[in-house]
Amino acid sequence: MEFEFSFIVDGISVDDESAVDALYEKYDALLLAQSGRVVLVISGEGPNSVVAAHGLINSLKKDFPQVSVLRIDGDLVGVSDIAARVERTRQNVDQWVRGMRHKGDGPSFPASEGVVGRSLVWRWAEVNEWLETQGLGDGVNRPKRDDALMIDLLISQTLQAMQQGRPALEVVAEQDERVNDRLAVMNLLGEAVRDRNFLDRLQALPRKDSHRLKVVCSVLLDPLSKVVEQLGSEELSGALAAISSEGELHLTPIAATHLPGTVSIQELGLGKSATVGDLILLQRNGRIDRGTPLSLSFA
Repeated sequence: MEFEFSFIVDGISVDDESAVDALYEKYDALLLAQSGRVVLVISGEGPNSVVAAHGLINSLKKDFPQVSVLRIDGDLVGVSDIAARVERTRQNVDQWVRGMRHKGDGPSFPASEGVVGRSLVWRWAEVNEWLETQGLGDGVNRPKRDDALMIDLLISQTLQAMQQGRPALEVVAEQDERVNDRLAVMNLLGEAVRDRNFLDRLQALPRKDSHRLKVVCSVLLDPLSKVVEQLGSEELSGALAAISSEGELHLTPIAATHLPGTVSIQELGLGKSATVGDLILLQRNGRIDRGTPLSLSFA
C-alpha cells in the first residue's frame, strides 16, 4: 500500500535547485517552504504507514545524507482550509462538523486535534479519511494520529542513534485496540536504549543490517507466534519489548530461527500457543534471564 507523508526536514533548501530536482526525479517528491519550515511531501510503500515511513527515512539518508527528517507535519486544517480543499462552502463543512449533513449512517466527523487561536483544527489525514466515506476524499493514504506518533518516535530514536553512533531502532507494533498499551512500551523503550551498555547486550545476535535493530513492541496477551511474524522471516534477529503486569519493561534479544548462542523457547516448555506473558512469567521466576537471547522458532 502506498502512503503519502509530509516530513519537516533540515539540511536542504527549496532554493537548492539541483537537490529539489534530484528529489523529484528519484522519489517524485516535492519540497515546500511553509511558515519558516521546509516540508518534504513524499510517498512510500509498505504494509502500513510506519513501515513505509521507516523505509523512506533510511532510503533518504542513503541518497541524501545532508537531509535530516525531523518529524511528521500534522497538516492541521480549520473549517476554511477544509472547505477550500474540497471546494465546498464553510457552511457545508460546519454542518459536517456538527453532524448535520453526511451520507447515511456512516462514521461521524473526526474529533478535532485542538484549538489554534479561537478555531478548532483537525488532522487532514483523518478528515480526508472521513471524506472518503462521503465520496469526497482525494484517494491518498496518510498516517493516522496513532501511526504518526509511532513515526515521530521512530524519527527521534533514529536521530539519537546517528548522533551516538549506534544502530537505529525499527520499532514495529500490531495496529489493534491495544495501541495505547503498545505506545506505552515504545515510550519506555525510548528511555531504556539510552543506556549504551544495555543496547550492546541487546544487539549481541547477528543481523543482516548492522545499522538497524528491529524491536517488536508487544502486550502480554500477544502470542509468541505473532511476534515471529512481526519480526519477519527475512530478519536474522531483533528484540522483543513488553511491559510486565508490574509495569516493568522487559527487553529480550530474539531470533526467528536457531542461531548460535540462543535458547529455544521449546526448551523452556513453551509451545505454539504460548504468549508474551508466559515468557515474562518465566523470566520473573528466574527460569531464564531476560537478557538471554531466545530462538522463537517452532520448527
